[in-house]
Amino acid sequence: MNAAFAALKHLARRWPLVRGRDFMLRNVLRRSSWCQSLASTTPLVQTRAGFSMKVNPGNDFISMGLKLFGNIEPVTEQFILSHVPAGGGFADIGANVGYFSLLVANLRSEAQVHAFEPNPPIATLLEESVKLNGLTDRVTVNRLAIGDQVGVLPFRLHDTNTGHSRLATDGAPGDIEVPVVVWDAWWAQKQPERRIHCVKMDIEGAELLALRGMKTFLQQQKPALVVEAYDHQLREFGCTADALKQFILNLGYREARPADGNFYFTHPSS
Repeated sequence: MNAAFAALKHLARRWPLVRGRDFMLRNVLRRSSWCQSLASTTPLVQTRAGFSMKVNPGNDFISMGLKLFGNIEPVTEQFILSHVPAGGGFADIGANVGYFSLLVANLRSEAQVHAFEPNPPIATLLEESVKLNGLTDRVTVNRLAIGDQVGVLPFRLHDTNTGHSRLATDGAPGDIEVPVVVWDAWWAQKQPERRIHCVKMDIEGAELLALRGMKTFLQQQKPALVVEAYDHQLREFGCTADALKQFILNLGYREARPADGNFYFTHPSS
């Protein structure tokens, strides 16, 4: 292994800050030999939190980040863990390979996790990780997208960053078709309804659609929310970050910490 790459990998596994992470990872991805070295490592990653998980082989941004750092989005991680108690509930909408789902299930005893990942090969990796960690009784992998209408809709795949795979906008073609549910109707079928203490949502611009379909649930359970909000993604679905934020504020939520690409909300009465 190249000495410079080995040193960077050693540093990345111990890097305590959020700042500098993207620079390190993009530096690896720009150098073909370093990228190949990281991509060719085992698809089984040992995370900083101590659990192992399957990641996407090859040059995939999220999986490469997990291989390099052993975790992703430490601020989001801290927020989620601070709002899901032992025995609590967590919904991971847009789970990808499931780092946050597995994190909660491994670090919060008896927590129940609903992970949503409609991309079939990525959902399979998450299911394998759930089995690997002996969590099949506490993590449910739902091969579903969440939206504001029920149906089977086109879904666009991203070849080098599966985290950017998403529902196609109205009239746009997709690479595959995926089942879509409206949360309020889907959740109402779960009897008895368990408490969900935190919802993380990262669905590449379709966040407002999903939130509209879970309005009743949010008003009743008032879970903490982590919602990705990038204007360039939201605009493709006729939305903006300001409009998304206002929708959530109108439900009685308040911002819990400054936005960093994600919005963080809690409800004062929860």
